[in-house]
Amino acid sequence: MRGRPITIAAICADILSRTLERCSVKVEILGFTTKNWKGGQSREYWNKNSKPKSPGRLNDLRHIIYKSADTQWRISKNNLGLMLKEGLLKENIDGEAINWAFGRLKKRKEERKILMVISDGAPVDDSTLSVNSGDFLEKHLKKTVKYIENKGDVEILAIGIGHDVSRYYSKAIKITDVQELGDVMIEQLSGLFVNKKKLN
Repeated sequence: MRGRPITIAAICADILSRTLERCSVKVEILGFTTKNWKGGQSREYWNKNSKPKSPGRLNDLRHIIYKSADTQWRISKNNLGLMLKEGLLKENIDGEAINWAFGRLKKRKEERKILMVISDGAPVDDSTLSVNSGDFLEKHLKKTVKYIENKGDVEILAIGIGHDVSRYYSKAIKITDVQELGDVMIEQLSGLFVNKKKLN
């Protein structure tokens, strides 16, 4: 995400994490991108090793912890400004990022764990897709999400900004205007809590 979508996402994450913290709900805010536009060290290594076919990911990952679950909002609030840093956000390798976030959540001791994903497009990394199948990153994302959904110990839902994420996630909603993001995030979380109460 860039421009207006990432600005509104940062504001929503800020307000929501502050609100949930007051309700004693731990919140972690994570981001992901790549270190480079054209593959970086991963691509260089592949080039030096005779360019084997179907090499998999060919870019270096950058996973960002804007706010860890055990850090109070007031301490990490300035980190959210990093989302708006020019040139930080590049390509999107969603599957590995979701797996990383899932791994962090799994280690938590809280009884209930929810992973909310905000996305404005399909996974894209030109370096990787130029030498693998065109749906390589999408396939990996689908496989990752399906694994998490089937495990059942972490609830996962996604909000697509102008992008249909229902082809990757079972619990998914699409919004056409990024201005709706805050309301939809609260609505989706509230819905999960209401459904849990009904089951109990």
